[in-house]
Amino acid sequence: MTCGALAPWATPVWHDVVKVMPAMELRHLHHLTMLAETGSIHRAARQLGLRQPALSQSIRALEADVGVQLVARNAWGSSLTPAGTVFLSEIRCALAVLERATRIARAVADGGAVPMRLGITSDSATSYFSNRLHAFMEGSDFDVFVSSNSSSNLLAMLDREMLDIVLLPLEAVRDNVIAEPLWVEDINIALAENHPLSVEENIDIRQLSKELLVVGSPGHAGTADALLLAAGHALGLKLHVTAPLPSQEVRLALVSAGLGVAVQPVSNIFMPLAGIVTRPLVPRLTLRIVAACPTAGLTLPARRFIEAMRLVTVPSP
Repeated sequence: MTCGALAPWATPVWHDVVKVMPAMELRHLHHLTMLAETGSIHRAARQLGLRQPALSQSIRALEADVGVQLVARNAWGSSLTPAGTVFLSEIRCALAVLERATRIARAVADGGAVPMRLGITSDSATSYFSNRLHAFMEGSDFDVFVSSNSSSNLLAMLDREMLDIVLLPLEAVRDNVIAEPLWVEDINIALAENHPLSVEENIDIRQLSKELLVVGSPGHAGTADALLLAAGHALGLKLHVTAPLPSQEVRLALVSAGLGVAVQPVSNIFMPLAGIVTRPLVPRLTLRIVAACPTAGLTLPARRFIEAMRLVTVPSP
């Protein structure tokens, strides 16, 4: 299958960021980030090597550019306003893009090849992906710069030629995006080794009706969490879930402590999970990972990457 056109449905956040960025100085954004991390004008100024009045002036200049108050000051320190919190959350994406662009430019200036810019969703970053990426990098003469985000943001970046390729679940691909299939792997359920269900060889999804499902991204199409919830709904079940916990380490720590169960791609079973066992689900659930391509077509590194990643089905242990 060849890569085709990608419709311009991209999220407007990138256009808006580009539109407001020229009115700001990059150093002011870094100053706000440091202030948010330290919670104090005094500590932030010391970390940045600035005088406090200079840092305060920088924050006021940024607030003037944005047009809203970003920082609340009181006797106990400084903290972001609700508007400041939202602004910083959004601007971190732009800062990450600028930092990556700087690294790429320096690498090329030093005589290196143009690196491949890879976007990947969290559910696509399985153990199989890690192993194949490691093998690919050992046999390649160029670098790979990786961005991780939601499927919608990554596809928006791909549409704006900020990425060369995006790995994501098939269900997250929009109608007008043509993608190449890479691999399929089963979704298993992880539970504490002393859990009553651990004695089962396979676990029927109906047996999870009274369990607490520790989730990472249930609202994103095609994720393992979303697939399990959809399967439960199809069986007439209403599965109980936690608030989304993006960190896999935190989710598995809760599972190990017996505080819930969580889904795991089958390739992750090869990773040592202390105090945790995994079991296949019935009915079977599969994670189908594809590569979305840019409108202009694939670069040579991206084409080689797809060839190295492609596998019909990840074998079970």
